[in-house]
Amino acid sequence: MPSWSVTFDVLREDAELLAAELMEDAASGVEVRDGEGTPMPGVAQPAAGRALVVAFFADREAAVAAAARLDTGPAPQLAELADQDWGEAWKKGLVPMTIGRAYVRPSWIDAPVPAGLAEIVLDPGMAFGTGTHPTTSLCLAALSDLLGSRPGARVLDVGTGSGLLAIAASKLGAGLVVGNDNDPIAVRVARENAALNGVALTFDERDVGEQPGPFDLVLANILANTLVALAPAIAAQLAPGGVVLLSGILTPQEGEVRQAYLAAGLRPVPGGDRRQGEWSLLAMERP
Repeated sequence: MPSWSVTFDVLREDAELLAAELMEDAASGVEVRDGEGTPMPGVAQPAAGRALVVAFFADREAAVAAAARLDTGPAPQLAELADQDWGEAWKKGLVPMTIGRAYVRPSWIDAPVPAGLAEIVLDPGMAFGTGTHPTTSLCLAALSDLLGSRPGARVLDVGTGSGLLAIAASKLGAGLVVGNDNDPIAVRVARENAALNGVALTFDERDVGEQPGPFDLVLANILANTLVALAPAIAAQLAPGGVVLLSGILTPQEGEVRQAYLAAGLRPVPGGDRRQGEWSLLAMERP
């Protein structure tokens, strides 16, 4: 059966946020063309200061719905694609990677684990989280460092997606690990990945406030507006001295997110913030 693509023409600084929203909107893959690198012959490129965000969908109805919901200005372009299994094609670009003390390996690739690293075997399926995106790699690196000094910490992974961060927490020395996500597909994928890694974790669709806190460490790799909305609930789940790692934030959004957690009674962790390209991770703690 044919697949469908929707191409959005946006300001370059808006491209990554739109790509993240499209992945949450059930796209089977998203490509950002921002003019960097060497373009493939015959592939459309953006004008100066703009980017093309191309999302792939398994059926026309989903593509049309995404185009209607996320229309950002110039009319999104809908196109039918030649028969191709996009659910498998996206795997070609994924390779094993080392982030902090973690070694993330796609389940379909056999590779030896470097000495001293914790292996996380992953099959993201239709859930977000492969370790390749800056938001995830920032969180994974910070998680690796924190658990090095907090063995046995109780961890909550908010918006767990593929379960990557929750599984990594368990493999890196956490005690109790809980993940939640409002997407039942993500919860199913996370449970499958936990089983693949031989770790016993809890994943469910309950709200943040319904989780069995308090927690020593909360991971929240989601979008900035959701981080702001969840600030009171996330802050309430932190034990005294507990830390929350906030990711999925574009650099211009830092101030708004930080202020929401200051208002919820938290304070910045000295030296805890991290940045990669246009993405930021904020570390906040309960006094």
